[in-house]
Amino acid sequence: MSTSERRSLLEDKRRLLGSMRQSLGMKNPIAPFAQNPVTAADDGRNSFTKMTKRHKKDQDFIISNFKEHPETEFTPIYQTTFDDDRDPILEPTFSKHRIPLQIRCLERYHISKKEYAHQFKREIDLLIENQPTAESAWQFVRTMAYTTLWPPLHTRKELKMFEKDFCKLSPAEQRRYDKIMSINFT
Repeated sequence: MSTSERRSLLEDKRRLLGSMRQSLGMKNPIAPFAQNPVTAADDGRNSFTKMTKRHKKDQDFIISNFKEHPETEFTPIYQTTFDDDRDPILEPTFSKHRIPLQIRCLERYHISKKEYAHQFKREIDLLIENQPTAESAWQFVRTMAYTTLWPPLHTRKELKMFEKDFCKLSPAEQRRYDKIMSINFT
């Protein structure tokens, strides 16, 4: 099939589709060209030749002594350097983040509770240290443990804390104890 035959087939198809659209009440997209035998090049409205001619009134606005100045190239004072290898900062900033009041109060409560427990433990240690003899100190500890609401002996957690911290030897006493236990007396 040659190019001219193909072109004529396409034109026939366009005319057929155009007539079908018009019969259905639709607008034909190529209606001005299909109904008008005049081609676009022959139409005076679409001609570029008329666009090159000036209007008669343009003569009034032409300046006879106009001089075109050469364009000056603008160079900015501050040159920006582009560094594509630098990674953008993706870490969030927490400078404006505020912790909710409920969380802050809960944290303060836990800190106060620990401070109170340490203060109470220190006071009991001082009371034990101020006993005149070892026997009276031992009796004081026993009485406090069984008859009062002494916090280290209330819950399992507090019992573990008592076992771990309260009856702990000082570092010097611990070294002396380890030295004595390492000696074989037999």
